[in-house]
Amino acid sequence: MTYKKDKSLPQLERYKDIPNETFIKDWTDAADPENYDRISDFYMSPPWLWPREMIHWRGLENDPRVIKADIEVLKLVLKKKNMSMPDWAQLDFEDTAPLEFWWYYLYLIQDGNYPLELLPDHLKDIYREHLNGKLSS
Repeated sequence: MTYKKDKSLPQLERYKDIPNETFIKDWTDAADPENYDRISDFYMSPPWLWPREMIHWRGLENDPRVIKADIEVLKLVLKKKNMSMPDWAQLDFEDTAPLEFWWYYLYLIQDGNYPLELLPDHLKDIYREHLNGKLSS
């Protein structure tokens, strides 16, 4: 994981030969309900969420397949339960991953504690409905 806001990251150079399609397919696979345990488990999620970070750094966020996978991941997270980060790990993780990298904060989204304004536009309405549902329950 990179967590820097400059495009001269060593990870970008190291993985330059991996085609964009690989990262898009990996992210699409993460949206599969069969893989929920992998994206929701603190120990297993970084390798599953890392392709989404590479999508971000490569400027592929507006690819229709990425948008569709984003939506599917968000819906899956909001439908399922029991996503959390162990208390002992929370500090390290939150100190390194920028909050704008919403895919690393799925547990906050599920709990309704993620800032709506930081989500991409294509996810805001889905999350807003979730927040409204939590308020009315």
